[in-house]
Amino acid sequence: MNFNRYFTNDELKTLLDEWAEKYANILQLGVLGKSYEGKDIHLLTITNPATGADTDKPAVWLDGNIHATEIAGTTTALRVAWALLSQYGQDEQVTRLVDSSTFYIVPRLNPDGAAWAMAERPKYIRSGTRPYPYEDKMEGLHAEDIDGDGRILQMRIPDPNGDWKISTLNPKLMEKRGPDETGGQYYRLLPEGRIEDYDGYLIKIARQLQGLDFNRNFPFEWRPENEQRGAGPYPTSEPEIRAAVDFVTSHPNINAAIAYHTFSGVILRPYGTKPDDEMDADDLWTFKAIGKRAQELTGYKTVSVFHDFKYHPKEVITGVFDDWAYHQLGIYAYTIELWDIIGRATGKYDRKFIEWFRDHPHEDDVKIYEWARENGPEDAYVDWYEFEHPQLGKVELGGWNSMYTWRNPPHAFMGEEAERNVPYVLSLAEMLPRLSVHTLEATPLQDGTYHLHLVVENTGFFPTFTSKMGKKRGARPVWVEVELPEGAQFVQGKRRTELGHLEGRSNKTALFAFGVSGTDNRARGQWVIRAPQGGTVRLHVRSDRAGKLQAEVTLSP
Repeated sequence: MNFNRYFTNDELKTLLDEWAEKYANILQLGVLGKSYEGKDIHLLTITNPATGADTDKPAVWLDGNIHATEIAGTTTALRVAWALLSQYGQDEQVTRLVDSSTFYIVPRLNPDGAAWAMAERPKYIRSGTRPYPYEDKMEGLHAEDIDGDGRILQMRIPDPNGDWKISTLNPKLMEKRGPDETGGQYYRLLPEGRIEDYDGYLIKIARQLQGLDFNRNFPFEWRPENEQRGAGPYPTSEPEIRAAVDFVTSHPNINAAIAYHTFSGVILRPYGTKPDDEMDADDLWTFKAIGKRAQELTGYKTVSVFHDFKYHPKEVITGVFDDWAYHQLGIYAYTIELWDIIGRATGKYDRKFIEWFRDHPHEDDVKIYEWARENGPEDAYVDWYEFEHPQLGKVELGGWNSMYTWRNPPHAFMGEEAERNVPYVLSLAEMLPRLSVHTLEATPLQDGTYHLHLVVENTGFFPTFTSKMGKKRGARPVWVEVELPEGAQFVQGKRRTELGHLEGRSNKTALFAFGVSGTDNRARGQWVIRAPQGGTVRLHVRSDRAGKLQAEVTLSP
């Protein structure tokens, strides 16, 4: 497989059909739902059905490409799936995890928007293709490919009151005009496009006709359009998001989740709406422990959205996936912003991510330009050329061709970017709660009675309620059902017994350099039964989050 590439919807379907046939032993290809335009949203369920149904095992959820142009998420999700499929039966870790876990993977949550982004004459929108919030175009400039070359670039127009000037370091580039700078040649910079209802004087950047942002449409702290742009008319109003919410909510075996976005080369964790000191302390420590391991494996820094990735210091975004998955379901959920051209070019991987866009040295722009010209596509940055705009007259088109430079990696770097995410997914799967039988004994007593003794333990890092938020939201405790042989009956105990929740290793912390490791990851069950010799007692231990296991013991004399 070559992952230095991007997949159209047709190519994605062809590949998934091939995989479904070749790896039918561990892959079930399904449909999560339908998009606004009626396209299938493909769902890969990867597990070994011979070791149990997918819902009987703890699970990880992955999705990509919720935003239309962020197609690197699709390739990355596919790369993870390929690692699981191709290495099953060859790699010990992959084989063990596929046997004992489930991976739900949605490579492209937004097939409509991706099709527009990858079209011969592309159109870049935030998410879905449905007109929103209005059915007609708003007044102002709408970005589009006006000269038909398959690119959406920038327009520059000479203007003495413009904000930009030709770079003092590289004449190919544009540089911000200084606050007190006068007397030079200045320009206005605009997206390539057409102006709706142009009066010949005023140009404002119009709101897109397709103004939805799918990652504002989740139920958590959803706000209406006047408070949160792109949120949709109500939570889960969009079929793509409703399908995802319905599936994740109906699969309590999902303990961890990753949503692949672009760009910045950073892993984001909840909350986006409140500071860390308002989060449960135990869950925060676990988020940080996972984030530390994630940074070791991917090279991406893990940060809080609220503290380190707000678009505006006084504003928050609401209705996003990872906040919803954690706050309402107790899932440890992360957003990974793939790809970092800034870090690649400047070495500033540990910068303030959003603040850099507001203010950075112009030398960084030159370094990014030089890196892109050396490593990106031939038209990574397009030299300015004259064009007769149908409304503005003579303008110049050029500048950044952002699709495979800023928004997504150049093709030659996509495989590397996807590959670095595989170990982290495997690491998350290793952390899942898992049930194991520590002790199972049937001791003969008298008069044909037996004492059944069961000790179950959780061998995972997460507890059987995943997180404190999961417990708060009512994650079901572990329970056991005892299946007696024919002719047997209970003397003490019941067929169904609740064992309570089992902690994992995530709650084991060193306090003042002294470690404490009690056995709160274990639980006991005891019964007295009357049964004929030689019979077999089967015990079914179940947990919504940690899966299901079956054990049996023969009643010996």
